[in-house]
This record gives sequence, structure tokens and C-alpha cells, in this order.
Amino acid sequence: MSVRFPFIAGLVCACLTMASGQAASPGPRSDIESFLWSEGAPAPRDQTGGAFGRARLADRLTVVNFITTDCAIPCVVRIRDLAKTFAALPEPLKARVTIVSVTLAPERDDVARLRSFAEGLGLDAAHFLFLASDPATATRQRAALRYAADNPEPPATVLVFDRTGQFAMNYGADPLDGERLARDLAELDRFENGVGHPPRQATAPP
Repeated sequence: MSVRFPFIAGLVCACLTMASGQAASPGPRSDIESFLWSEGAPAPRDQTGGAFGRARLADRLTVVNFITTDCAIPCVVRIRDLAKTFAALPEPLKARVTIVSVTLAPERDDVARLRSFAEGLGLDAAHFLFLASDPATATRQRAALRYAADNPEPPATVLVFDRTGQFAMNYGADPLDGERLARDLAELDRFENGVGHPPRQATAPP
């Protein structure tokens, strides 16, 4: 199941309001930047130690899910479902999709621990990133997701951002509807300039 823009707009507004203490105002940062790291803070590090900055986001569809490395079974199953969906995408689309797993326990899940977790799954770091975080950002995210700090299992929420970094879709079902996600990614890929602009026209079959 996917829920489109109303929920997403509320989620990003909640995150930005908690970050600044006041209502969010338009700025140069994209929705995904604002959601994944606090303004003024450095970009989070992935499992390779590299910074997940704007260069990693440019012209990409980004699928975000939430983990802790102690969440062995549900988190691993969800990531494997995402990997299965990714593997079935057409090659040109794969080149523009990144799967990002964000820890909600930054005090425990440092880069080394995330690296070990990622290596255990055997996924390509070019497309599957595991992000460290900072306590303030994780607190914002947990509040926006209505995720209690003492809950050992992160929410099943999966967020999708378009090629300009805007929120586009939210999936809350568990297990994930991979076929629906694949169709939605293919459709969303047509919006080269973001969901607020006309999509690329589909190519007619020969």
C-alpha cells in the first residue's frame, strides 16, 4: 500500500519544525536532505565511511527504510525484500535507484557496526547504503515516524524521494508490496524535474 503526498508533506513539515523550533520555510535544501540530517550538521556517513551528500543524491530515486542493527529478523527481511525488488528493475532504472537504510539507534550503530551489518547481507554498496546518524536527527525522525525510543523494532515505513529529492511516496504495509514499488519507481522515474513538473512522455512501442 502506498500513500502519496498529504502524509509525506506532513512528515517533512514535522521533521523541519522539530529541527528549527518553528514552521519550515522554503530553502535550497531538498526534502531528503532535511529529513536525513539536521541543518548545519555534516552529512551522515554510510557503511563505507563516505559522506552521503548532495552528490550522492543527484538525479536519483531514493528509497529510504529504517533499521537498527539489533533488529535482526524484521529489518533483514525488509532489506532483502527491497533487494529483490531492486534486482527485478530494468537496468536503466537500476542506475538511478538507491536504497538507503537509516539507523534509528545512532548511539550504538556507528559506521563500523553498520559495515558489519551490510557485509552480512552481501549487498552492493553502490546501490545499498546504510547510514549512521546523530542523536538529534534520530530523535526528529523517531518523533515524525511515531517510533518510541525503547521500541526494539523500527517501523515498517518505506519512503521514496523523486529525482530532485522531494518526498513522493510512503509505504506502510508489512510485508512490502515489491511489485507496487517497482511500478511506482518506473512511473516516478519519468518525472525528471520532480513530481511538481510534467513527466517525460512515455515512448510508444515500435
